[in-house]
Order: sequence, then structure tokens, then C-alpha cells
Amino acid sequence: MKKRLETLLKLGIFAGIVMYFANKFVESSALLRKLLKINSGYYYNWKHGSIYYTKQGHGDPLLLIHDLYPSSSSAEWNEVIEDLSQSHTVYAIDLPGCGRSAKPHITYVNYFYTQLLSDFVTDVIQEPTAVTATGISSSFATMAAHLYPDKFTKLTFINPQSPSQLATIPLNTAKFTKSIMNCPILGTFLYYIFCSENEIEYNFTEEYFYNPFLVSSKVMHTYYESAHWNQGSGRFLLASLHGNYINANVNLAFSSLTQDTQLIFGKELANAENIAASYQKLNPVTKVSYISKTKMLPHLEAPAKLLSLL
Repeated sequence: MKKRLETLLKLGIFAGIVMYFANKFVESSALLRKLLKINSGYYYNWKHGSIYYTKQGHGDPLLLIHDLYPSSSSAEWNEVIEDLSQSHTVYAIDLPGCGRSAKPHITYVNYFYTQLLSDFVTDVIQEPTAVTATGISSSFATMAAHLYPDKFTKLTFINPQSPSQLATIPLNTAKFTKSIMNCPILGTFLYYIFCSENEIEYNFTEEYFYNPFLVSSKVMHTYYESAHWNQGSGRFLLASLHGNYINANVNLAFSSLTQDTQLIFGKELANAENIAASYQKLNPVTKVSYISKTKMLPHLEAPAKLLSLL
């Protein structure tokens, strides 16, 4: 028994050493391409950490909010932001836990981001703004517009998650998963696997884009870099997402929205029409549009088609 324990202890120490050096190798090479710049943007000193954002153009304000995932960032809007800035003052942020913004070691919840949007509009934009958001980020944009209706004018949500999915509560295994991801060496090692270049390539070719041949290596490398900015601190957001801590039941909030609201779906996204119908059932005046031959990120895959709807 004693020998078994000694063997297990040695194996554990050896595995820890291997993971430690593997982590260091990833951290030393992940940002070498330097695709994410900071010299063209600003930092908003929010109460929970610095928030990176860019501002360009002239006209009515428009806030662009990328999908919430550690590898995401405001680079999601690179193909449309210049055109939008011709008629808007465009603000694009890196959400906390993503890209160049702070990545606090916390459990991320929906209200955390709802407060960020409210504070950002108050402190930075300083006037009511239109919002365009992707994926699960549409949920806290909905909550912010519901709680602070005077701060938001028009809402455009690209491929929002279904209301039923957003109503899912944290999993029974969420605490265990979070405790594993919180471990400095093991959690970081697992995070680097989930956010590896192979995983990001899979996401783009199988989930984000309809036509995988349109995915550029630069876009994938930018997402990889975003996930590794501030080393492995994105693992706390990843654990919160997988544990459903970000979810919030938006049924009441969405049904009560008074702003002009539009939903845009990639036509080839699974269950797009069912999700659209569920939102229109909550708020019948909601406009719905589809972009053919696209999935999750039509603004990267077919930017001209998306711009025609905004």
C-alpha cells in the first residue's frame, strides 16, 4: 500500500512538472504574431478591471459586442466596423474574460456583464446608443436594455441563444468543474487544450462558418491570441460558461423590450428558425432576417450581406 502511494505521488509530481512546462511553452509562443493591437484603442477603468475598446467614425453611437468566449474579442467585427463607422460613432469592446480586457479570477454571471454595458454607456458613450451583439452576449444586452431602457435605442442580435437554453441553470457538476479549472497548473493545462489552435480551427470550420474554405488563418490566429492574452486567466470565464453560470432567463425582459429589436440568423445554423419563432412569440413585433450560406458569424463570413441588414 505504501509503495502504491509513493508511486502515485511520484506520478503526480511528474505529471505536474510536465504540465507546468507545457503551459510555459504555450505562454511563450502564443502571442508571437502580435495580431491583437492595443495602440489603436483605449482602456475604460471599470470597477472590476480595465476594459479595452476602440472608437471610430461619426454619427449616432453604435456599440458592438462580440460573442462571449475566451477566444473572442472585438476583432469579430473587423470586416464590418469600417463601413459602420461611415454613419455611426462605433464603439467595439473586448468583454471581461476575453481579448485585451481584464480577466478577473471570478465566477462570471449574466448580471456582471449587464452592469458593464450600463456603466460603459454612462461613463464612455454618454448618450443613448444602439447595440449589436452576437450569441450569448445578446442575453445581457437584453437585460441591460430592459433594466435601463433610456440608455439603449435599437437592438440587433446576431444568432442569439434560444430562450430555453438561456433558462438552463448551473449543472450539478459545475462546482467540481470550476474547482478543477481554478487549479493554477491543471486548470491552465486543460484550458490550453480547450483553446488550442486545433480546437479553434474546428470551431470555425464546423460551427462558426458555413463554408470552411472562407476561414482565413489570420482570423483563427487572432482568436487563438485572444484566448492566451493574460496567459491562462480565460479559464475562469470558460468554466463559468460550461457551468451555465452566464445563463439568465430573458423571457420577461425580452417580452418587455420597447426598443426597435431585430434578430439576424445564419440560415444554415441549426434550429435558427425555431429560435427565431420562440423570440417572436415573446415579443411579436421583433423583426427577423436570415443570411443564406452562413452560420454563427455572418459578419466575418458574409459581411456585405450583414451590412445590408443593419
